[in-house]
Amino acid sequence: MTKPGLRLAIGATAAALLLASCGGGAGGSNSPSAGATDGSGSPGGSFTVASSEPDHLTPGNSWSFYLESLMFTGPLTIDAQTGETRPGAAESVTSSDQKVWTIKLKPGQKFSNGEPVTADTFVSAWNATALGSNAWAQNSNFALFEGYADLNPAQGEPKTKSLSGVKVIDENTIEVTLTKAFGLFPYVIASYAFAPLPKAAFDDPKAFDSAPIGNGPYQIQGKHEPNKPITLVRNKSFQGTAGKADSITFKPYTSYGTAYNDLLAGNTDIVYPVPADRLGDAETRLKGRTAVATIPNLNYFAFPSWDKRFHDVRIRQAFSMAIDRDALTKSILKGSGEPARSIAPSSAVGATENACSACAYDPAKAKQLLDEAGGWTGPLKLYATQYETNDQILQAVANQLRTNLGIKDISFETPPYAQLDEKVKGKKIDGPFLYYWGAYFPHVGNFLQPLLTKDGIANDTGYTNAEFEKLVNQADSSPIEQGLPLYAQAEKLAWQDMPIAPLYYGRFTAAWTKNVTNVPVGVNGLGDLGQVSVVKK
Repeated sequence: MTKPGLRLAIGATAAALLLASCGGGAGGSNSPSAGATDGSGSPGGSFTVASSEPDHLTPGNSWSFYLESLMFTGPLTIDAQTGETRPGAAESVTSSDQKVWTIKLKPGQKFSNGEPVTADTFVSAWNATALGSNAWAQNSNFALFEGYADLNPAQGEPKTKSLSGVKVIDENTIEVTLTKAFGLFPYVIASYAFAPLPKAAFDDPKAFDSAPIGNGPYQIQGKHEPNKPITLVRNKSFQGTAGKADSITFKPYTSYGTAYNDLLAGNTDIVYPVPADRLGDAETRLKGRTAVATIPNLNYFAFPSWDKRFHDVRIRQAFSMAIDRDALTKSILKGSGEPARSIAPSSAVGATENACSACAYDPAKAKQLLDEAGGWTGPLKLYATQYETNDQILQAVANQLRTNLGIKDISFETPPYAQLDEKVKGKKIDGPFLYYWGAYFPHVGNFLQPLLTKDGIANDTGYTNAEFEKLVNQADSSPIEQGLPLYAQAEKLAWQDMPIAPLYYGRFTAAWTKNVTNVPVGVNGLGDLGQVSVVKK
């Protein structure tokens, strides 16, 4: 994805709808080539993809991952199989101290109009995106860059329009200085949000936004008209791996149920995600033409640290161990969720399997812990947002807590997200609340830091632990490989405190027609659509 993470409390399916327009990546189970590989696919031809209506097409101001990733290429990309970074427009990204980074671009690259891609075209794009007064969607991606605060003052207008931490060294070299050492920086720039912009983007921004000129394997045909399909054709100036199809058309839908019906009728070739209530139908009708994405996400119960009833860790552990995650995912989610027993799913680099011992279902132990902590008196309220399966999930969890812990008086509150978020931020929640985190990139560090550090963007529980903070900071400031054991130590320590109870990882399914093959599905949804083949007629 291209933001610090989906900080939402809306449930897995809604998150997948967002990911369909703003998420990406490839690999994972049933990948990288999830479609048939019988040789029937060949270069050429056209296919269609269900999508949402794009807000903008300028990469720094857009959430439309699939469109942008075909029209633009950032410095790095995410590997389909491993979730690790790979060269994109850059041939290398290096640092000796994890704070000052050198980005070496591949020489000789061009935009689709023939204009050279240089360090200046990257830096100009980054400055425009980072400038707070532009109010571009991808602005926060630059928060770690030195000089970002000057471009985003708390009050008044920025006094500069350039990031002080970004320097052009020569035509193909950029130096980036961060506010602190961050070994996962390569993951941050593995995104279209860090793509370059040609001169036309600044000469006439409005015209460019409807007919962008990029450096990716495809370019837009004509210009975008609201609520109309967008067709991309091969970019003949692109020097990387060429797209296989001659053209790819993105059809906007307001409902993925409608999109799925169109797929069955042969009017749309690829749909992601298949609505949860149509998964059984897809498995029956589309044998061999579905695959499950491995997007890095977590649905979890957060315990309010301001509620004294949850101050004893044994209470939090008891609640977690009283929940049968396997039964929950099988009976309610039915293929759209997988039991969570760690902070991050296996698709995240550095994830530790079954790291949370209190996530194992053990009703006897749960009751023992609750009794040792003094038991539970009075009512209990569970919270989630007003969305699809959330009511069923809360009901199922409540039944398990009644049966396994003897808590009889349990009620629910499922307001719209904005209302729930306001209550959480105001510490007006008096019970566990069901939240969702969608990681910005597939790495365990992008779960631990935002969810559990004191200043984490998604730490809504008020959790803080000095030793945990120290370990995460050490891991963040280390080279990627050296940071992994430190992240593992930090996660182990966090589960001793049990500030949240992992519940399930959302699983989302892609489906396609017999018109296409080699459809990549993986870490954040659909993979590189340029490698999809059209079947010979």
